[in-house]
Amino acid sequence: MTDGPDLAALLPPVEALDALPPKLLPGFVLGLAALQARAAARMTAEANDHQGNGADQLLSIADAAQRLAVTEDWLRRRPDLPFVVKLSEGVVRYSGRGIEAWISRRQGHRPA
Repeated sequence: MTDGPDLAALLPPVEALDALPPKLLPGFVLGLAALQARAAARMTAEANDHQGNGADQLLSIADAAQRLAVTEDWLRRRPDLPFVVKLSEGVVRYSGRGIEAWISRRQGHRPA
């Protein structure tokens, strides 16, 4: 076991899902997906830190859009991308290292 919080204590019991009204399930599933994306981004960042790649650079929306060759609006419509870093309400930055990892994964999965 690793040091840190007991995840079982952080999560509600599985049976609590059965008590949710069906109309709340889509939002619940989206929340889980956001948590999964955030965890994956952290794992990628930590793996890169262990490889000695230095500190990550947080990018503005303009810089991130330029790096991805997309519009700022395209990025705004996709707040659950794994490289999005929400600093506070209305303040969002983009992980430069996360963008590079995301691009690498996408290039590795291109259809023939």
